[in-house]
Amino acid sequence: MKYIQLKIQAVKNLRYLIVSVSVFLFVVVFLMMGATQSHALRIEGIKVGLIPTESGVNDLSFNWMAYQGLLQAETDFGVVGTVYTPTGTEDYANQHQQCVNDGNVLCISVGFGFMDVTTGFAQNNPGVNFAIVDVIYETYPVNLRGINFDSSQAGYLAGTLAGLLTESDVIGGIGGMDIDPVNAFLLPYGYGASCVNTQINIIIDYIWSFSDEELANQIAEDQMAAGADVIFPAAGPAGNAALLTATQAGAWGIGVDSDQWLTLFESGSVDGSEYLLTSAMKRVDNAVYATIEDQVSDTFTSGTVTYDLANDGVGLAPYHDADASIPQPVKDQILSIKQDILDGKIDVWQPCYKLNFLPLIIK
Repeated sequence: MKYIQLKIQAVKNLRYLIVSVSVFLFVVVFLMMGATQSHALRIEGIKVGLIPTESGVNDLSFNWMAYQGLLQAETDFGVVGTVYTPTGTEDYANQHQQCVNDGNVLCISVGFGFMDVTTGFAQNNPGVNFAIVDVIYETYPVNLRGINFDSSQAGYLAGTLAGLLTESDVIGGIGGMDIDPVNAFLLPYGYGASCVNTQINIIIDYIWSFSDEELANQIAEDQMAAGADVIFPAAGPAGNAALLTATQAGAWGIGVDSDQWLTLFESGSVDGSEYLLTSAMKRVDNAVYATIEDQVSDTFTSGTVTYDLANDGVGLAPYHDADASIPQPVKDQILSIKQDILDGKIDVWQPCYKLNFLPLIIK
């Protein structure tokens, strides 16, 4: 009997040893796999070039945000980043050529102004990958990626906020041009406002310029005179001027593209920052970072890659100085509507009323 008990105990000990060794081997293999994956995402010395527009990486807009993405990729992945700033449009091709000549495996250009140059260099340099911010093509070379943003989602949320906070039931939108990238912000802005405020009136004006700051200021003043107490400019530098005019006159403003409390209002040090509700952002920094990550992990693909609410590619900036002026139920409703967009319950391109009943005034 004692022999049988000892034999049973020996079998138990053997099973325990086998299980222990198995667990040990599993942990070792798991750690090795983790180490291998970490190494794959950090290959020192990979060269990545960033080609901003001539305004440079200190423009506090797309170029600056793209540069932040590059800096973060340098820290996380060990890439060697170089900025190639052109002196003007005539220098665009030269900077692309320099990016290629310097041995960069990925060259990222910022903005639609590079559209033709970038695709031309991609076609002529098949050994280098290219990406371009805020541009999509109908067809692509195998080494070119168009980085797209679903700005309509951010515009819709901005309109929702405006529709909930307006006291006059009149809100304004100012576009640089009557073009798709601008209207992708402004039209869903109107739709979002209409879906939370059945009394809303939306005034949309176009400057027909991205640089005419004097006209932009006049339009902002005209919209406020017409009763608009929330104004959302999507018009580049001209729009920045309109945003300053509105907020410094005591109207609510909504920024665009970047978090303009950080950029245009210099982290709250510029007058009017307390009237900046939020900004409808395109997260160029996240998109550039993700593109470099794909290059480093050897998963870079050509074609259009769209960044939206689901992958933190667009969204509203923090409320910053205006936070205390926004009731908690409004903040909660914004979060709820954001989730409805993510869940497919809201189509941001559909107003809650037929267009001929929507008081949308386009001048």
